[in-house]
Amino acid sequence: MKIKDDMRIISLLLRSKKRVEVLKSLEFEDKIPSKISKDIGDNSNHVSKYLKTLKDADLVVCLNEEDARYRFYSITDKGTYYLNKVKDKYE
Repeated sequence: MKIKDDMRIISLLLRSKKRVEVLKSLEFEDKIPSKISKDIGDNSNHVSKYLKTLKDADLVVCLNEEDARYRFYSITDKGTYYLNKVKDKYE
């Protein structure tokens, strides 16, 4: 089961360079979507979609869900693990 889950998440990341860039943006600092948007050069609507997908896969977590305007996101340990597995594919 672990190998299947590994491949599912790796495939999710390899299908979208921007998802990997979002994880890289969060690698050393928690951020709000507008800051991530500037880091990766994409619009906030797209970043929100990337974050939702990454959150659903437990690769990122929202630190303050109750705040509707300034939600901070953080990469999880699982997110860091998978980022390290795929980041050289885009460098």
